Amino acid sequence: MSAVWTIIRAQYRHDRLAFVAGIVVSLVPAAAGILLLGVAGWFIAAAAVAGMTGVFLNIFVPSALIRGLAILRTGGRYGERLLTHEATFRFLASLRNQLFTGFSFSAKRGQRSAVLLNRLTLDIAALDTVYLRLVVPGALAVVAAAALVGWWAAVSGPVLAVGLAFVLAWVALAWRSAVRADRKQARRADAALEAIRLRTADMVAGRRDLAVYGGLDTAAQSVLQADTMLEAAEDAEERRVTALNAAAGLTGQLFLTATLAAAVWGASAGHFSAAFAVALVLVAMALPEVTAAILPGLARLPRIALAAGRTAGLLREAAAGRAGSGPASAQEAVSGAPVLQFEKVAFSYPGAARDVLDGLSFGIGRNEVVAIAGRSGCGKSTVAALAARLLTPGQGRILLEGRDLAGLPEDVLRGAVTVLGQRPYLFNDTVAANLRIAKAGASDAELWSVLEQAALAKRISSGPAGLETVLGEGGIGLSGGEQRRLALARALLRRPALFILDEMTEGLDDETAAEVLDRFFSLRGDTAVLMIAHKRRELDRADRILRLSSAVKGGPSAGVTSGC
Repeated sequence: MSAVWTIIRAQYRHDRLAFVAGIVVSLVPAAAGILLLGVAGWFIAAAAVAGMTGVFLNIFVPSALIRGLAILRTGGRYGERLLTHEATFRFLASLRNQLFTGFSFSAKRGQRSAVLLNRLTLDIAALDTVYLRLVVPGALAVVAAAALVGWWAAVSGPVLAVGLAFVLAWVALAWRSAVRADRKQARRADAALEAIRLRTADMVAGRRDLAVYGGLDTAAQSVLQADTMLEAAEDAEERRVTALNAAAGLTGQLFLTATLAAAVWGASAGHFSAAFAVALVLVAMALPEVTAAILPGLARLPRIALAAGRTAGLLREAAAGRAGSGPASAQEAVSGAPVLQFEKVAFSYPGAARDVLDGLSFGIGRNEVVAIAGRSGCGKSTVAALAARLLTPGQGRILLEGRDLAGLPEDVLRGAVTVLGQRPYLFNDTVAANLRIAKAGASDAELWSVLEQAALAKRISSGPAGLETVLGEGGIGLSGGEQRRLALARALLRRPALFILDEMTEGLDDETAAEVLDRFFSLRGDTAVLMIAHKRRELDRADRILRLSSAVKGGPSAGVTSGC
């Protein structure tokens, strides 16, 4: 629950006026509803007694009061919805900005970024119930209970005793729901939902191969298994919610029964009139409706607590990242420093028996090409991912032009480092849109210029739409070599301090691979290059080769061979 309080405090600090105003305005329809039922009950009973006894009754004041309360209740409900939802949506928008600007999904090693993005999106959406379904109805329940306890105390002792018993029962029910908010089922539901999405996406992406090799039924069955897991988790959660609603309903009915008994006793003993007794009972009927407003929030508390815990943790990471990036963002690149410097870097994947890298140190100067070579699995791609801050080192540090890579703001880092991999990410969009990912304000002339440099201008101009040619998902419509050249053209829109080549010619035939490499090295200028390679044609381009090999003890060791 501490994480939920963290989110509540964050929303309060975000806009104190809106936070308090939403609660205050929400009191209006709640108070008007209770008073409306009580006054209407008293008025009907009093009118009946006056009709039987012939006693004069002024009907204009109570009828006007009833109309006024009805209008106030309607207007207050509208104002409550407007203010509370506005405050919530503005806070969630601010929360998204904080997380997305201060946190890099790629920093969470070992997890798919799509999963992280989807989970974070769902978590933030789940937090809209914190203020709307917990804070506001909780404040209403507290204020209503406090006001009615004072009123009951002025009426009679038995009525006060019944009211206090109801209040204590509700406190115990809410406390039990908060303390025993089992997150296990919420975690299972999250895991099952993620499994459904991932397995479905993988099945759709590989449907052709699965159909050819007879694995489509197995893949479909795995999706159905995840769906069964989700149904089981949701059924368990539904049983908990049903039990909570049943307990709340039983508490309300017992309270109404006890209030009815106390009202009959009080009217019979002459402590108050029969009309007042009716009003007392009707107020008792209205109160559970006010307290029950918090039930949806209590029902979703495990999911809210789980989302709040993850989001609060990310908020702390984002705040730490912003605090750490302050001096770094103002610090200029150190003159004469290597473009990239690894200093005793160690890294291990979660659950691994030993480190992939242990004490790795090397540097790359300006206009220098350094190749990382070694057998498969020795950590070549890990070095590239660390250099691009797609992973974070367990020990040691990485410097970019003399600045700590961990403290660089995301926009500064991505402007200084460009990665060219064997699988360029091309989106189902136009050629121009795919290029402008690197430079949003690039003109058409700039786009044609980099396409010309990448030997792709003729291919794109041959189509009727030119730069507006729409590519399929993953670059469908271009050959493998053309996709690499389009990625190269996109990279050329920036002039970074460091290029990282992660086996960019993998899967290409010799002629196409040689053309892509020739194009890149003729156009890179004096930009430093870190190249992950294992083929001779790539290693021949390097000024130095850093060979990674697994040591018997102490993890991988690095040897440097120059002048290859």
